[in-house]
Amino acid sequence: MFHKNTNNTGLNETKTSEKILAVNKMRCPQNHPCPSIPVCPVGALKQTGYSAPVVDQEKCIRCGKCVSFCPMRALALQ
Repeated sequence: MFHKNTNNTGLNETKTSEKILAVNKMRCPQNHPCPSIPVCPVGALKQTGYSAPVVDQEKCIRCGKCVSFCPMRALALQ
């Protein structure tokens, strides 16, 4: 029997594979090399200088490692 995953509001949860990795530039200090870039297993995050990282959505496998590693919580799977 197939059961839908629901959250406490009764709405269907979005599968991780359907989410995209987003960078919240308001939370990113943009004054240092991004510490989450080296933890990405597929190289989906890039940074120019100290700017906020940019996500290559084609490469991103939505594993969430960078999200968990970002100390500023500037990365999120949405």
